Amino acid sequence: MTVGAILVALVVIAGFGYFAGIGPMNRLNAARGIEPPAKLAGLDRITDPEIRGQLQLDQTKEALSRINDGKQATVEAYGNLDGKRLFVVIAMRGRVDIDKTVKDSGATPDQVKVVGKSTCVESTDNLPTQCYRGSNTLTVIAQAANADAGVNDVGPVADEAFTAMK
Repeated sequence: MTVGAILVALVVIAGFGYFAGIGPMNRLNAARGIEPPAKLAGLDRITDPEIRGQLQLDQTKEALSRINDGKQATVEAYGNLDGKRLFVVIAMRGRVDIDKTVKDSGATPDQVKVVGKSTCVESTDNLPTQCYRGSNTLTVIAQAANADAGVNDVGPVADEAFTAMK
């Protein structure tokens, strides 16, 4: 009975470490794949190889995985090139320091907004509107490819993507 209790405790601790992204089980979580949803914000995921090539989605994904020590990453676009809305979503296994990333972007405090559970940076001269949402196990960055999209458009996309890709 004692051995059984110890085994159950170890399984619970290992499961917590895996899903919370802490301890030695974090490495297994980082290797877990990321499944992008077919739709986000009512927009279809772009799967056409030619358009994906124009947007350099797969090249960006490979580069992110390489600089993130092989952790899983995905780069997807939702919408279409002729449409009024196009979003690019980047998801990476592991934790990214969102506060530091926002600070390093050069955004002023009045450009940083919280929308839902995402931290967003309003569009600047050199950066599109971007929203970040993260945990110990997953970080999602959503950005608008349309100049007229604001944080209230992009924030819900980041939250929806985070929930869908956990």
